[in-house]
Amino acid sequence: MDTKKRLLIDCSEAAYCCDKNQYKEASVTEKLKMLLHLIYCKKCRKYSSHNRHLTELIERSNIKTCTEEEKKEWREEIEKEITSI
Repeated sequence: MDTKKRLLIDCSEAAYCCDKNQYKEASVTEKLKMLLHLIYCKKCRKYSSHNRHLTELIERSNIKTCTEEEKKEWREEIEKEITSI
């Protein structure tokens, strides 16, 4: 019975494991617990599916991040604008 309690998790813990799994940070045990939970929880299966779809969309998008230098320039411009008001 003790092993069963350790493997069964609630929805909030399953969502946390799902999020960790999305970023490839979940351990094997967490993945197992999440998969067992997904077997009997329809809402969490839907959440997991949406999470997976979101990850795929983000990976396919060609998002360009700003360099630290660009951020610094923008901060300086904003500061100048604020001080000139």
